[in-house]
Amino acid sequence: PPPGQLRTWALMAACAATSVLSEEIPLKLGELVSGYVEEDDFLYYAAPIPKNAAAIKVIITPIFGDPDLYLSFTVDEPDDTTATWVMDEMGTEERLLRRQATDFCPTEPCSLHLSVYGYEAAEFRLAVYNSTDIGARGKENPLCAPSCNEFDLSDGICDTECNTTACFFDGGDCLVTHSRGTCDWRTRAGCPSSWIGDGVCDEECFVEECEWDGNDCAMTQSEEICHAGCMSSWINDGECDEECNVEECNYDGADCAHSATECYHEKDGSDYRGQMHTTTTNMECMKWTSQFPHQHTTTHQNFPNAGLGGHNYCRNPDGRESRPWCYTTDPHARWEFCDVPDAFSACLQNEVPHAVQIQAAIPCYIDGPTPSGPLVKFKEECGETGDNSTYGSICSRACCNAAEQAAMRCPTDPTYRDQYAQYVMDVQWTMLQHECTTCRVYQQFFDNAHVMGSIGGPAVVSFVGTTGFKVLLVAACIILVLLLAIVCVLVRFIYARKNYNLQTADVEGGVSDSDEDEFEWRTLPSGRASGSSRICCQGAVATLLPSRWAHPGFSRIHTAPLVALYHTDHEPATRRGAGAGRAWSERSMAQSTEAR
Repeated sequence: PPPGQLRTWALMAACAATSVLSEEIPLKLGELVSGYVEEDDFLYYAAPIPKNAAAIKVIITPIFGDPDLYLSFTVDEPDDTTATWVMDEMGTEERLLRRQATDFCPTEPCSLHLSVYGYEAAEFRLAVYNSTDIGARGKENPLCAPSCNEFDLSDGICDTECNTTACFFDGGDCLVTHSRGTCDWRTRAGCPSSWIGDGVCDEECFVEECEWDGNDCAMTQSEEICHAGCMSSWINDGECDEECNVEECNYDGADCAHSATECYHEKDGSDYRGQMHTTTTNMECMKWTSQFPHQHTTTHQNFPNAGLGGHNYCRNPDGRESRPWCYTTDPHARWEFCDVPDAFSACLQNEVPHAVQIQAAIPCYIDGPTPSGPLVKFKEECGETGDNSTYGSICSRACCNAAEQAAMRCPTDPTYRDQYAQYVMDVQWTMLQHECTTCRVYQQFFDNAHVMGSIGGPAVVSFVGTTGFKVLLVAACIILVLLLAIVCVLVRFIYARKNYNLQTADVEGGVSDSDEDEFEWRTLPSGRASGSSRICCQGAVATLLPSRWAHPGFSRIHTAPLVALYHTDHEPATRRGAGAGRAWSERSMAQSTEAR
């Protein structure tokens, strides 16, 4: 076949191979599968869910590396921006999904779509199996094996009662052998000993057993840890962290609204930041960071401006209900409204709600031994840009949320706005490179880029964000400056030349038309010169003028004495030959100079 046809076949084969690789792998309930995923790559699975399943449990255990897991019943091949549930912690993770949960099997037949993302290259074990609702299960109906307590799974200790295939080898605890109480035990949770003291802050190693990651998470060796699990950079970063919401850490700065009153202005209570934590029936509220006893997606990750996080205070994210509410700690009551005061009723005169105050109070950047603030969190969540970026960081909801928080505070900061603007530009182009354009705060930029892409194609958009484009842009700017300099020099030369010609013409045309009648012009003898004596003498005058007379101030009146030499009353005695003419002209010039 001709070469063109061979190339076409090769392209079709490559596309077919890509399509096969991206297809979802069937996953049976109760089946333990092994897998390997490259860094910044995906593996996709799909597990059919029977109609009689009251709940299912998903569990993933890394053998090495760091795999993340995205779950959805509504979206094929979910990622961090489209998944309903995200499992992105280090070590073994499990997630219980009940049929009452949001988006659980909205249609039949139903499948759970799973995407394993390689935050680092990882080998893993994955399983999805039936689970029975905790409230309806007794000792006679164990979860996976007799005498195996569900809460013993994935707790870091290998329990022999749960060390079965049905119990996924105690939730992965029995797949790796370690001794509890040492940092080696924490390796099961994702902290290899090589990470400690390597100069990189690893959240997984930020525990007492691992000596707080060997002070990698502290800017100075003398910086003290305010509370176990609370990193200094988490304070005043815009998210209420449960580990920092303690008195020793000043209740996570302003993040957990610890100093807020019951005052709010919105009728639906969407700006309520008080500390009411019981329902109208006096049931205790569940923490927003918890998924037990109720599975939910109302988290800070999905509602970054709603005041959610590591606390159990009543809230109304985005005004979805008529007044503040919370999930309860009672397994039989999913959520209830809270008995908060009416809008304005708890406000002092001219009091501004805490939700409004906090938007203006937190600066873009908070300096200190460990810097914090929206700009710091923005860079931490989005990570590196350009060729060194990763899909998992730059396209995550955490990155988008941090970008939104920084956009509210940094553009008006006179000290850090330039640094912020440069990083925003890099993040936007990097998001385009990874084709993740769902971040609302940059929607206008993505729309404009879409127009440019429709004109020049995706290759143009992709190239614009590369380092090569930046080099070409700088080179183009330098060339443009050089061209402007050359144009300026040429303009100046032309202008100077034009002035010189005007001055010369002014000298040559020194006699006005009215003066010509007073003179008698004579024609030189034949062969002495060509043309009229008028032309000859005009040339002589122009030739004999001293260079110092070639000045804009040298006007026609200065040439009048020279031209007057040709008047009939002042005819020279001798005019023989070119030499005599020149001698006569020089004497005439001298006499004219003396006369002046």
